[in-house]
Amino acid sequence: SDQLLQFDCGGQQWVWEVCFPSGTYEKNNGNDMLLLEKLLTAIEDEHIAAPAPIEQRWSASSSSLMSPAHGERGGLHSWVGIIMYLPSDDVKQRNGITNEFKTRYCELLRSIGDGVGAASHWAKLEIPANTEQSKMLKEFMGARYPVDKFNALRKEYDPKNILGGNIIDFVLGTPGSVRTSS
Repeated sequence: SDQLLQFDCGGQQWVWEVCFPSGTYEKNNGNDMLLLEKLLTAIEDEHIAAPAPIEQRWSASSSSLMSPAHGERGGLHSWVGIIMYLPSDDVKQRNGITNEFKTRYCELLRSIGDGVGAASHWAKLEIPANTEQSKMLKEFMGARYPVDKFNALRKEYDPKNILGGNIIDFVLGTPGSVRTSS
């Protein structure tokens, strides 16, 4: 929340960030610039009122199996974040911005990101808009992350599911649960 953080980061806003491999420190594979070029072209083609900036940063690969930047030592990952500001208190206008962000803009980044293996962080998920998106998200996260291993550790360290929540439990399962193949 902008009130809790105690600094103004441009006001209330919707933000979504994805991460994807972009080679190594020695040899960038070009996915970082390719994704941005495709995203900018699609924003213009689709007439999405996307404010600047589109945030992009890089990090080393992580050894954490639950990190979207998990990868080999020496690996490089790019993180791309999109934003839409909520400048008004008018409910109708805010709902319109929210709808535009969650449907067109996020779907645009998701479809372009699929080509480079982009994923959002499992703990920063938004509620899917419909049943089909819920199913797709659950399948994607189950294929991307070692969910059964994660849930076994959750059972050991968080047996009462204090750190869980409706979205996390739906997408990843509950402590100790084992995913069944669909």
